[in-house]
Amino acid sequence: MVLPSADDPAVAYNKRVVLASTIVVFIVSNGSYIARLFARKKTGARFQADDWIMGLALPFSYIPAACLLYGLTVGFGEHEANVSKVDLKKFNISLWVLQRGNPPCLLCVKTSILLLYVRLFPTRMFRRVAFGVWLFTLGWAVAAFFSNMLQCLPIAYFWDKTIKGGHCIPNALINIGMTNGVLSFAGDLVILSLPIPMVWKLQINNRRKMALSGMFLLGGFVCLTSILRFVALAKINVKDITFTQVDPGIWTYIELGIGITCGNLPLLRPLFGRFFSSGSRNGSSATPYGASGSKSYPLSRITDRSYNGEGFRCMESGAKGTGLDVDVESVGESGSEIELNVKGNGSSSAEVASGEHGSENSHAGNGINVRTEVDLRIEQVRAEIEKETAKIQQRR
Repeated sequence: MVLPSADDPAVAYNKRVVLASTIVVFIVSNGSYIARLFARKKTGARFQADDWIMGLALPFSYIPAACLLYGLTVGFGEHEANVSKVDLKKFNISLWVLQRGNPPCLLCVKTSILLLYVRLFPTRMFRRVAFGVWLFTLGWAVAAFFSNMLQCLPIAYFWDKTIKGGHCIPNALINIGMTNGVLSFAGDLVILSLPIPMVWKLQINNRRKMALSGMFLLGGFVCLTSILRFVALAKINVKDITFTQVDPGIWTYIELGIGITCGNLPLLRPLFGRFFSSGSRNGSSATPYGASGSKSYPLSRITDRSYNGEGFRCMESGAKGTGLDVDVESVGESGSEIELNVKGNGSSSAEVASGEHGSENSHAGNGINVRTEVDLRIEQVRAEIEKETAKIQQRR
């Protein structure tokens, strides 16, 4: 029976949704990575491994995007009864190709995020846990890639059911897709929660702990898209695959795009430094990163830095009676809110850009040594500002 197509509002809606969602996710995911590159350039920091690997995730995400758009030309979104056999074969080929991009893209995204975590929290225990999570992610990606690819034997039987002796796993799109999705979702939850205990062990005020936790928990949007993808997969009807595959196909690409975007967002702070620095404690109109007209610079006010049993440097309050508290606003090479450098020999250093503190602050409270290394770039900017200020005063 041929179902209404051209005049069917559901078919027209499917095609609009596929087109709109694909374009929007493509722009957002690519835009977030471009913004990440600009943030790197703004701070003058060198590219790290996590930047390159996140960039590698983008080409893999183009695979499902291209397949979704191509599918619209061969019956995607219409009822299968209205799709010719030639177009149906082309659609099934595009569906098989679409599945190839998902595992490697998510592997790159998760690897990039784990590398960022390891750079922010470089303790031996954390590295081991992160490496274990990465091994699980790698195993999942390999299993997901080959299980989808080999769901039909020979492989061509997936799109050409006239091949004699061919067979497929029953309800492969649902059974394999759901299994792989659940395992990926479990890995997402672990990666999402991994940095939170480390953040709450930092000796900083609760407001900053909550801000840092919120930054790392942005990946929760990926978990939400995974759940919505599960719901869509459960509704697939293999007898009307071109129509019922719309929602799973869309959420598959959205999951990749949101994963890339959430992985980039924590590193965009340098682009919005003016907003983050508006609440400067010293009350000055601070302009971030030594921009012209600034009166102060991002500070790392760190006092006692003791060593806990887990190999993580605690940032604690100073000696009793000093009245000093801990306020960390350091921006490391990653451009993120906080970057700790903990050396394996038991010593530590905090790289800071200070407009108020100099080398005379290398000791704080009861002889506790606090080493501050002034960023040369910001010092150069300060020197230029002082020269310009002196010239203005001479003219007056």
